[in-house]
This record gives sequence, C-alpha cells and structure tokens, in this order.
Amino acid sequence: MSNIFTLCVVQDSDRILVQRREKPPFRGFWNGPGGKVEVAESPMEACIREIREETGLLLDQVNFRGVLTVTNGRNKKNTSVLMLFHANKYEGELKSSMEGQVEWAEISRVYSSDKVPDSLTYLLPYLMESMGVVTGKLVYSKDKLEICDLRLQPN
Repeated sequence: MSNIFTLCVVQDSDRILVQRREKPPFRGFWNGPGGKVEVAESPMEACIREIREETGLLLDQVNFRGVLTVTNGRNKKNTSVLMLFHANKYEGELKSSMEGQVEWAEISRVYSSDKVPDSLTYLLPYLMESMGVVTGKLVYSKDKLEICDLRLQPN
C-alpha cells in the first residue's frame, strides 16, 4: 500500500475547490481534493486522476508546489509523503463523489472556517502563488495539528 498522497488546490479566481470528507482523516471537514498514489503512477498522474474521480473536473495544467512528510502521532510507521499541487485550468462539470461533497468556496471563507484543517490554511499561500517549492512536515495527534514546519525553497 502506498504511503504517498496528493493534495491539489484547484483555484478559480478568488475561490478554491473544497471537498467535505466522508472518511478519516478529517471526516466532516472541508479540505482540498486528492488521494493515494497508485502502483506505477506518478504523483502528478495520481493528482489528475483523483481530481477527475472526486470532482468530475479534468485538469488542463497542474503545477508542482511541494512535498511534506505527514505523521499521525509519534510513530514513524505512521509517516506518509504528501505531494502538493495547484491548478487553475480545468474542464468539465463539478460533481460530488463517494469521497465527499465538493463545492467552490471563497478563499476568505476557507481561512475563517473552523471546519477546515489548520494545515490547509497554513499551506494555501504557498500553493496558490508560485513563490517556490514548499517542504517540511506536519505532525498530528489524532486530527489535531501539533507541528507545522514549512520551508520555502524560492524559485
């Protein structure tokens, strides 16, 4: 089983695409869509596939924005790699899936919501602007973010 995941911020002007998660982690929270990288699939291919499956949108252009380790608890065996992407060119009609309801949300609403993981609000500026590549780590205890260590590698 892959421990490599993708997260993509799909942006449309001053809105981003969010998904109300139906599964852990963050069940009931609004987050960016994404998912597991399958065997023999690149992270970018996984990103494009996951967005299509979960939202109905076909991404025309995907931009790599960074890579993080994500640990749930202090157990190293619970560490995954999260590949970060951004897209603002897409085709298709928005539709929800079994993964969760999807909708466009004003960016200001995302920042002020208590139903958005803290990590997403920290990552948004790095993902929406092409300032460079973000690296770092996120450490959780259950669904509570304990450590958010982000570093920007400028372009």
